[in-house]
Amino acid sequence: MKRILCLTLAIIMLFSTMTLLFSCKKEEAENNGTAGEIKKYDEDSLFYERSLVSDGLPEKDFKGKPLRVVALSPGEIYTPEENRNQGNLLADATFARNQAVENRFNTKIEVVYTGNYVEVADYAAKTVLAGSDEFDLLMGQVLQTANTVSKNIFLNWYEIENVDFTKPWWFSSTANELTYNGKAILAISHLNQSAVGGAYCYFFNKALATSYEMGDLYGLVLDGKWTYDKLVELVKDVYVDNGDDKRDENDFYGLTLSNSTALHAYLSAFENPICTKDAEGKPQISIKSDKIDSIVNMMYDLCYNTNGVWCDTYAGGGQSTATKLFFEKRAIFTQLPLSDATTEKLRNFEDDYGILPMPKYDENQKDYKTMVGGHHTVLAVPKTCKDTEFVGTMVEALSAESWKTKTPTLYEIALKTRYLRDNESKEVMDLIIDGNTFDFGYVYNVGFAYTIEFMIREGNNNFQSYYSKNRANANYKLKTILKAFDKL
Repeated sequence: MKRILCLTLAIIMLFSTMTLLFSCKKEEAENNGTAGEIKKYDEDSLFYERSLVSDGLPEKDFKGKPLRVVALSPGEIYTPEENRNQGNLLADATFARNQAVENRFNTKIEVVYTGNYVEVADYAAKTVLAGSDEFDLLMGQVLQTANTVSKNIFLNWYEIENVDFTKPWWFSSTANELTYNGKAILAISHLNQSAVGGAYCYFFNKALATSYEMGDLYGLVLDGKWTYDKLVELVKDVYVDNGDDKRDENDFYGLTLSNSTALHAYLSAFENPICTKDAEGKPQISIKSDKIDSIVNMMYDLCYNTNGVWCDTYAGGGQSTATKLFFEKRAIFTQLPLSDATTEKLRNFEDDYGILPMPKYDENQKDYKTMVGGHHTVLAVPKTCKDTEFVGTMVEALSAESWKTKTPTLYEIALKTRYLRDNESKEVMDLIIDGNTFDFGYVYNVGFAYTIEFMIREGNNNFQSYYSKNRANANYKLKTILKAFDKL
């Protein structure tokens, strides 16, 4: 009887222990918005790989102090608890990220003001100029925030403690292109998820690409041979009329493009920035390069003279016909922001799709490059900030956690996969995100950011004329911005 009793107790204790362990892991998974999937313990996952990278921050107790944020897109920085577990994995990732940082540093995150892109910039300028300490961090729209820089209302990021631009959660452009004379006013990290997901790239229908015998497109990218000429070669003859002998949006195409802000990404994709630094490190307008005429004519021919390409005019406020054709399986390729993979249409897309970076100018170009539409946010710290150590610690921690958890969640959604075990897909996604560039002239809104879009939309391929009309204003704006740096 004693042996039976002991065996019974042992079984009960073992069952209780297993139940407790399963409950803890299940609770942890649910806290990450992924019930039933313990990504943290999967050593093949990007989540696990990035969790091993330390942010190097000192342990601090901020005694419940709030990080007060003025935000254009509140969802980038904050998710209310009641909005958890409603099917939005990015919102769940935001909540889990914030909870991890808040618990670690005994703090909390508050959005103290939000509005449209103009209202947010105006609020920030108004309160700082009044000397009112109402917020600690601005996450404002890039171009509108740039318009407030000349008002001398922000601090130099290099004087904010615990911020390390060499870490992988900061876009390299912050330390390179956006830094002048050892100073940076605006910065961009993975905390700016609109900058991460806003990267322009190419989507392709895998079934259609196979039927047209386009080969291994991922291999083409990884071999460095995904170029403008290769793109044209693949799509130029892919055109099927619907039977009415009329070339329009009712036909089938190799590639569809929206004649809108998406076109400005080709300046970065073909490595022709608006501004570069001279020998002394001073930003200069350099868009008028040796190859700019070639780039304009390449895009003009792609949009107007390539039979397999449909290029429409997107007026805003809805879906372009270029996107519509792709969703209706009447195009093999289309150009979209990466974040479009999170939309309902692509989540429910019946065919498998792949994602490629923007093509290179030619094979001599070393890296794949892209840029983001003007809707993304940037980070700035107001001059009224009284505790830069606190703000720096929080921004660094939130940026690191975004890189470790929120960006991989975006990868998973975009690739319609779990755990991201497909190394080829992960590598291509990294090429897209890491190739995201933010040149000084674009971020500080000196002009020429939408050159390709405006010229192609007008049917104009005369860059020299366009440049002559706009260079004086651009040079004036650049001088104004550089004066703001000198005042820091």
